[in-house]
Amino acid sequence: MVRVRNFLALAVALALLGATWAWAAPDPFTRFTVYYVFSAPTEFYLVPVGVVVPATSTPARRALELLIQGPPPGSFLHGPVPANTRILDLNISDGLATVNFSQEITGVGGSRSEALLLAAIANTLAQFETVDRVQILVDGQKTSVGGHIDASDPIQPAYQGVIMRQQFTDISGHWAEGNINAFFLTGLVAGYGDGTFRPNQDATRAEFVKLLVLAAGHQETRPAQASFADVPPQHWAYGYVQSAVASGILVPSDYGANFGPNAKLTRREMAMLMTRARNLEQRAAELRDAPLAYTDASDIPAWARGYIGVVTELGLMQGYPDGRFRPGGTALRSEVTSVLTRYLGMGETNVRLVAPKPNTQVGDWVLLGGVARAFEANVESRILHPDGSEYLRTFTTATEGGPGWGFWAIMFPTPSVTGAQDITVEAFTTSAEDGSVQDLVKRTIRRTP
Repeated sequence: MVRVRNFLALAVALALLGATWAWAAPDPFTRFTVYYVFSAPTEFYLVPVGVVVPATSTPARRALELLIQGPPPGSFLHGPVPANTRILDLNISDGLATVNFSQEITGVGGSRSEALLLAAIANTLAQFETVDRVQILVDGQKTSVGGHIDASDPIQPAYQGVIMRQQFTDISGHWAEGNINAFFLTGLVAGYGDGTFRPNQDATRAEFVKLLVLAAGHQETRPAQASFADVPPQHWAYGYVQSAVASGILVPSDYGANFGPNAKLTRREMAMLMTRARNLEQRAAELRDAPLAYTDASDIPAWARGYIGVVTELGLMQGYPDGRFRPGGTALRSEVTSVLTRYLGMGETNVRLVAPKPNTQVGDWVLLGGVARAFEANVESRILHPDGSEYLRTFTTATEGGPGWGFWAIMFPTPSVTGAQDITVEAFTTSAEDGSVQDLVKRTIRRTP
């Protein structure tokens, strides 16, 4: 077991770098940051990822190798470097890191991708104290890499303008800010073209069905025959509505000939659809006559009582501060994202764990990531052996820091196993008073040899 705790180094290093990693490197591991890419619906960003590797005497080269390799499958990130690129040589002298890549690195497409590639290389190398600028060569020659950006001169690291931070202009301080950012990382939801998310806008049936279908792991289904007259094959939500019908989330007889895709989603309907997505229709029947501890329980229709009982029992939905459930009230976009983060088990307090998903199959590496709100946004992570003993514990820092929500990610090796076995990864914060674990979110994942 290795435990990394150096808060002073963390605060100093990350305040300067805007990165997610602190220097504290007892054997047998070496630590550094690698900058991978997050692809939003309309933009691309770099996310600084803390990395733990077996001890190496050449950390700069190892960091570049992992940048080329890319993060493990199943994360919400991807590598910016074309596959099969090789490092022909790396030399560091007088603050200049000269990297000679093979020709494959020129295979990036578009000026935006090229800019992210160059920034990822420069940022990844400039974290090392002997490097303050980077010269990129291809087969020993100066180059523009992809043909759009001149890289013939040394490159300075770029932390502003390319590092992923708050994506929406209207959610800062909103009660659902963390949930919205976490759900954004799944790639399932996007904001509007003006940079807003509009958290207090009413959600529609079609919007929620799409998100629930995707959150449940289903794909679009496009049969020749439509289930509803007002959701024909050319409708944007057709594939999702039909998938919901095929998986039992939607029952056409509940709605009749028309689904009403643009109708406002009610909270009682959301409870029904969430229950069906979890295949708990039988449990809803059992709870149909059970008491509900809401002050407006008498306003809940008989058909909805069991469904509301299920989502209450699971903690997926809850009442308002005044004790009401408001079954006929319209669900807001902020409420939808919050309910779905609970559905996906991302966490409830100051840490949201987006990756890895439960039961993800992993090999030698695993990436944990999400959003967090904590003092200086410090997030601890650990990985356990199959027997439950601690294999590695370390921490990282979200990109925003301070009282707001920021993005964080960390990648580390997994313990060796004989045959496929379940292991546990955890993300949490620690109490400033006594160091106890709080805000704990955990995942069981499958480690394969």
